[in-house]
Parts: sequence; structure tokens; C-alpha cells
Amino acid sequence: MAVLMAVTMAACGNEPASNVDKNQSAQVEYSDESSMTDWIYVPENADELTEMLITIDRNVYGSAGASLQQANAAVSLMKFAMDESGNAEEAFTNYLDGMNETQKDFFSFQWQQVLKTADALLDGSEDPAILEDAGDADFDIEAVDKAKVTAINETVTELLHEAGVTDEWSNHPDTEPFCYVLD
Repeated sequence: MAVLMAVTMAACGNEPASNVDKNQSAQVEYSDESSMTDWIYVPENADELTEMLITIDRNVYGSAGASLQQANAAVSLMKFAMDESGNAEEAFTNYLDGMNETQKDFFSFQWQQVLKTADALLDGSEDPAILEDAGDADFDIEAVDKAKVTAINETVTELLHEAGVTDEWSNHPDTEPFCYVLD
């Protein structure tokens, strides 16, 4: 794993940005001693809404099949947004409450990237046919209300910021998976 991380960091070839919030940086740990599995939060018990959040949090980049996993995660985000139970915000708050600072920051990264994929599927810049290969052929993208996706994004973003998330991940363009999305 360390070799893969070193090769990826060398391939990314970027230097970290200097606009770091010192308080958040002290709590968020993206180092060679930690791994992506440490950055992902998986609670002991998970209901359907929490499973959607876990799918978003486990999104991958830069590997074979990554685009399929990204499409699947985007479906989870859209289903989360379209939830009719009225429990989505509470489910996210409970999920967030179980996380450490690094997990919160990493989820913020994952959410932002998955939202881009969901938006691309909704606006047609990403071919919805990918959903069949991603195992989501039965998902009706035409039934998704873009306003609900926007609303849940605003709610999740606000809750992340209230929890002290400052997107520390953006200061690590030399670290996988951030190097795949940062210039």
C-alpha cells in the first residue's frame, strides 16, 4: 500500500497548497501513516439512508471500474435527496456525529465529487446508460427532482461547515485520491 501511495503521489506531482486552517489541520490527518480506510466512516449499524451515505463515502478514483462506482455513488446521493421519509437530515447528522475530524473532511471531499457526477447525469453531460453497467438499471433518473438534490446538498454542506469542516483535503493535491481532482 505504501508503494502504491508513493507512486501515486509521484505521478500527481503537485505541491500542497498553503492556505491551511491551522486548527483544522491539527485534527485532520492525511499522512503516510494513515490510509483511505481510516478516512471512511462505517457505523456498526446502518439503516437504508446510512447505507447510501456509506456508498458515497466509499467512492473511488483512478482505478478500473471507478466510473461505475462513481455512478453508483451518484445514484445513492440522488436517492438520499429524494427520500420521502423525512429522515435524511437526521440520518446525515447521526452519521456525521460518529466521525472523527479526518472522516468528516474526507466525506466532504467524497460528497463534492459524487455531487459532480450526479449533476452530470442529471444534465446529460454524463450518459445515463452507465447506470446499467453500474448495477442501477432500474433507477429512474427522469424522476429525480434537481431541486431536491440542490436542497440536500445545501443542507449537507451547511452541517459539514457547522461541524468545523474546512475542506482540508484541498490542501493535499499530492495525496491520492485528491490528486485526481485537483490541478
